Amino acid sequence: MIRMLAIASIHDGTTNLLVRGKLGLDIESMISCLITLGVGIERVSTDDGLVITVDGVGKNGFTKPNSEVNCGNSGTALRIILGLVASLNEQVTVSGDDSLSIRDNNSMLESLSQSGVYTEKISDINLPVTIRGPWFEGQKNEQNISVDCSKSSQPLTSWMIASALFPCDVKLYPTGKMVSNQHYQLTQNLCNKFGANISNQGEYFSLPKWSPKLDTQLLIPGDASMVGFAILLTKLHNCQTQIYNWPASKDTLGNDMLQIMSSAMGIKWVGDKIVNDELFEYAIYDLTDCNDLITPLSAILALSGGGKINGISHTIYKESNRIEKTIEVLGCFGLKVKFENNSLLIDGQQSPNAPTSPVNCYNDHRLYMTAVLLASKFGGDLIGRGLHSVADMDFLQRLGLE
Repeated sequence: MIRMLAIASIHDGTTNLLVRGKLGLDIESMISCLITLGVGIERVSTDDGLVITVDGVGKNGFTKPNSEVNCGNSGTALRIILGLVASLNEQVTVSGDDSLSIRDNNSMLESLSQSGVYTEKISDINLPVTIRGPWFEGQKNEQNISVDCSKSSQPLTSWMIASALFPCDVKLYPTGKMVSNQHYQLTQNLCNKFGANISNQGEYFSLPKWSPKLDTQLLIPGDASMVGFAILLTKLHNCQTQIYNWPASKDTLGNDMLQIMSSAMGIKWVGDKIVNDELFEYAIYDLTDCNDLITPLSAILALSGGGKINGISHTIYKESNRIEKTIEVLGCFGLKVKFENNSLLIDGQQSPNAPTSPVNCYNDHRLYMTAVLLASKFGGDLIGRGLHSVADMDFLQRLGLE
């Protein structure tokens, strides 16, 4: 949804984005940023869902904002916005909440600097930051930049979307071991579907100039990563859970691993329902492309057959250091998780218990949502009420806790 809001905002025309469910605060942050930049956005509730209408600015570009462009808690919105505001030959200040302000943006800022964009941090932390473009000013010949993609694929996503406003073609050279590959591939596929010709040439990505051409109405698929919480709920309460709006495999961003590996977790997945199963087994899980699963999956494995979780080094750059904080939060409930040789090792069939002191969720909504589910079974006081709203506004309500 955040990617489509960005592409629709630079489309020369009107696009209706249909969402089946409520918007999380991350999406609301992106909408707020685009409105601040002069994009017309309205919403209407229909029988089919919520329709977000975006009147794109096209090649006319964004309007210099009268205030800071505040990205709230959304890292995805932040990186995309940094790339988009670099189209302006005006000084723009981009900010976020306390949690977002301490997250590392150096990869995005360094790549912007290579393209001639002025960037300046105006405090001792990472946000706010001042940006003044445009990139590649006065250049018509093909330009080269390099981008560190070892911590996140979001800078690559940002450059792909922003390429619709470039004055020239660009070769983008990724550095470091790339992570969250399905996320940048989603961006590449969306851009190409709507008019781009972005290609992976092995050593570099070719980003030719392009103009977005969108359909009048587009359906936004569901977020497959949320099913991690549904599986944990099912394991804890030995209940049946119904899944709504499960996306097609191509839109799961690697989170279809939850469905593929469900039997190892002791879950029967039948149609749109998941049911607890007493049969489970130890298994190995690679989260290189679906790192948002780390906390609920760790809890699921502790309650079922156990396992080893690989491909998680980049999760330390999320809202919290998710490796360290997952171990801490689950430990508050008596669940033991070990970190060895860049992997989490989790014994199965553990017995949780109520925490003896308030559980700090470190402004991380996925830590909080996991802790809520554990507390729904074993009790406990949590620090971070409301954090679920970042991704799932109705989370507590559906559990009968609000």
